[in-house]
Amino acid sequence: MEGIPLLRDIIILMGVSIPILIIFHRLGIPTILGFLATGFIIGPHGSKLITEVGTVELLAQIGVVMLLFTIGLELSFAKLRNVGREAVLYGGLQIILTSAIIIAIARIFNHPFPQSILFGFIIAQSSTAIIIKILSDRGEIDSSYGRLSMGIVIVQDIAVVPMIILLQYIGKVEGITTLIITKSILTAIIAVSAILVAAYFLVPRILYQVVRLRNREVFIITALFLCLGIAWLTSRVGLSLAIGAFIAGLVISESEYSHQIVADVLPFRDVLSSLFFISIGMLLEFHYFLSHLSYIFPMVCAIIVLKILVIIAVGQMLRYPLRLAVIVAIGLANIGEFSFVLMKIGEAYNLLDKEMYQAFIAASILTMLAIPLLFEKSQRIALWFAHTFGAKELHSFEPAPRGLANHVIIAGYGLNGQNTANVLKATGIEYIILDMNGDRVGMAKKQGHRALFGDISHAEILKKAGIKRARVIVFAVSDPVATRMALKAAKDINPSVYAIARTRYIGEVEALYKLGANQVISEEFETSVEIFARVLGEYHIPNNIIQNQIDLIRHEGYAMLRGLSLPKERLMELSSLFAGSVTSTFLATEDSPAAGKTLAELDLRKKTGAIIIAIVRGGKAAASLSADFRINAGDVLVLLGSHVQLDQAMQVLKQI
Repeated sequence: MEGIPLLRDIIILMGVSIPILIIFHRLGIPTILGFLATGFIIGPHGSKLITEVGTVELLAQIGVVMLLFTIGLELSFAKLRNVGREAVLYGGLQIILTSAIIIAIARIFNHPFPQSILFGFIIAQSSTAIIIKILSDRGEIDSSYGRLSMGIVIVQDIAVVPMIILLQYIGKVEGITTLIITKSILTAIIAVSAILVAAYFLVPRILYQVVRLRNREVFIITALFLCLGIAWLTSRVGLSLAIGAFIAGLVISESEYSHQIVADVLPFRDVLSSLFFISIGMLLEFHYFLSHLSYIFPMVCAIIVLKILVIIAVGQMLRYPLRLAVIVAIGLANIGEFSFVLMKIGEAYNLLDKEMYQAFIAASILTMLAIPLLFEKSQRIALWFAHTFGAKELHSFEPAPRGLANHVIIAGYGLNGQNTANVLKATGIEYIILDMNGDRVGMAKKQGHRALFGDISHAEILKKAGIKRARVIVFAVSDPVATRMALKAAKDINPSVYAIARTRYIGEVEALYKLGANQVISEEFETSVEIFARVLGEYHIPNNIIQNQIDLIRHEGYAMLRGLSLPKERLMELSSLFAGSVTSTFLATEDSPAAGKTLAELDLRKKTGAIIIAIVRGGKAAASLSADFRINAGDVLVLLGSHVQLDQAMQVLKQI
């Protein structure tokens, strides 16, 4: 053990990180912060369990390579194409404005231009891992602000690539100018494009030949070879290993084997990238943190406030509702994990001195800790902003539709909204769609639907959609706060409108009924109904009995959620119906074991208790059946019995 110091260090890393991660998980704190805490505790500035961080940092650099490789795999060209135009515009403007403001501030304080650019890039990034965890835990990834937040952080992740390229070039030269920056970017684009084209044609062919071997070990080694090989090749043309790994992942993502590669490489990525964050934590000097708290704390507050204001400003420029922009801004107001990668590059090229490096590490950790707590209050903060500053906000520039009456308002054009709109269009029922995602509104219009851009939680938008004359309003959004606000506004304007609300969890059902909903559909509850219905179907329970059970469960289940109870007489009636004799049918195909046999040879009643009461042949039913009646291919057997007997009969008919 003494002869293998690296093994000792890795054991310490794992042994200390496990209990810390368990504690952080129970407290709802992101895993990244657990790794940072582990690094601080065991590092040279903590308990000094590990004093030589060089070897760990070497593994951490490999971790960054693997991290960018899997990000390239998971993004893929197809996913990049699916990132909404507005998310790209929103994310791009946020990066540009945040970086520009930070650069201007840094220049005012006489920081060199290359260092100012680094500051801007570091602060412009937000944590993808933290926002995913927050939204996943709250079940809000599919909400309007969840989708927009995810689009923005994807844009930020992609932006890391040109950021790293630019920092590498400006760190190598003195007297940076606009010409040098432009030349550096063009050179990098040409180099990356050449590697992309070469890899695009070679990689699929290599993977195809390897897959033909049907050897998992060779497949995994080949995937790692391609990752590290392209990364090394990229480094030879002056770019970083991490950029090469990202390119490798992006190219491989287009192959049909990308999902298997992600599954195989993910464990390596998780282990090695965790070493990266632990190594960052090792570099945090707690003494420096305490002695400079009066400087670091205002810096953290300034970063959070600045990012919130910039994201809100961009949202207003793009005509997003103020409430939505505020929620997105709060969720993305921290400094992201890729900022640590940028810090390491800055340190390597002497763009960050020791003191500034420590300040940014401390500020990053504090913002990561603050945002999950702040996001808990985001809805209230957003409502306050909307009421205080959004009174005169123009929610939609479109004219109010005319001639709508007795129609359906569909609030939200996600999957549920799309299906509802398509059915209403096919049946000739008048309807209008409301959504505050410009891309979705545009898509709805292209598909021939009437749609308006706007925030459903505002009464003026509902009035433009004709809520006063509407017959039904369907809330198909994954935003519980917006649903409650819109439901109240709709009922205040038109108390007779029939309101159908969708909610994710059964715990929200009662609150929506109190606000005036006529029907509330809980995804959690309906999923359970669908599951047991399919189980009963697998056992050949007739459809009418399955539907009775669905009605029973829905009535009793939703009644319990609302504090009501199902009448005992109704419960007994349905239970007796379920237990009674029922009918089912079986088609005898040409390859069916029953075809060609007589009823006596089948002897189904003796085997199962079920009886054949009729056989349909050529569209005519034969009810008078003798024991020597022979079953032909194409005959439909009508069976009578209990649901257990019918299930046994089906098994016998299939296995004869």
